Amino acid sequence: MKSLLRRTARTARAAFTLIELLAVILIITILVAALTPMITDALERTDVQACQANLREIYKGMIMYKTQYNEAPNKSGVKFFAQLISRRTMENTETNAKRLTCPAVEINSLDTAGMDPEEWFADLELVTGGYSAYAGRNCNEHRLRKFPGSGKEPLVCDDNDPEMNHRTATNCLYADGTVKAFEIEILREEGIIDPEEEILWVGPDSPVEDLRKMSLD
Repeated sequence: MKSLLRRTARTARAAFTLIELLAVILIITILVAALTPMITDALERTDVQACQANLREIYKGMIMYKTQYNEAPNKSGVKFFAQLISRRTMENTETNAKRLTCPAVEINSLDTAGMDPEEWFADLELVTGGYSAYAGRNCNEHRLRKFPGSGKEPLVCDDNDPEMNHRTATNCLYADGTVKAFEIEILREEGIIDPEEEILWVGPDSPVEDLRKMSLD
């Protein structure tokens, strides 16, 4: 009888352990479902901050360029900042080449896919708008009259082509070295872009005046 009771107790305990296990699995599933959006948002903000750090490095490069050549870069689009490497102001390394494009965009999606990073900006004549996920100032139509200059004069920004570099914001570097993030929700609330609009377009047709001075070419 005692042996039968022990077996019954062990069986009951095993069944209870299985219930506990299922409960733990259920709790973990609920937590993962609840936390996944938060993790995604955190990664998004990290990408935005990494992009802003890139833009600040580009500004440092432009300061060195001005010291070296006594003028600011004067090409348009990607060539505007590609001059930093093609004219050897910034050393042509993989690290520096990758600083000239938004870290949130997959490198393999650019026209440089399959190329060595040191080839990307070495020859300015070969550089096209597809070589970077940044847009540079359109110096053909909006010449940079003074550098360093005004915090109202944009230099480089996310290109958002064909989709947003960052889901929530578009970063832009200005001639005084500041970096501004245009928050999409704020632009919607202010009526600058439609509530249904998913992309903040960059270039002459942009709804944001500063971004009209940018070129994707």
